Amino acid sequence: MADDAAGEIIATIRREIEEAADVMLASVEAGLEQVTAAREGDDAALDRIQQSLFAILEACAFQDLTGQRLTKLRDMLSATSFEAVEADPLLNGPALAGQGLDQASADALLGAAGAWDRGAKP
Repeated sequence: MADDAAGEIIATIRREIEEAADVMLASVEAGLEQVTAAREGDDAALDRIQQSLFAILEACAFQDLTGQRLTKLRDMLSATSFEAVEADPLLNGPALAGQGLDQASADALLGAAGAWDRGAKP
């Protein structure tokens, strides 16, 4: 049941990010068109540019919603569900800059486990 709820939260986050990006991109494209119109003397184009900018600001609200959903997701997952993953740094996915294993450490880890044979062909 928790997996279903977590999956739903993740799907919602992805959808909200996609929708916000779509609004921002469309607003920028519309705004750029209105810049051309303004340069050609269309005084009302400035109002349309302003509307596009407001649409971008509104779309940025996804960040707050995403943060709230991620906090809920974090709270749903118990600390024990992460202990096994944290014990094996290779299962944590791509690390953030300055975190995780560097390439030499990963090679040493794989070499020490006998999982990597330099002479083997895949």
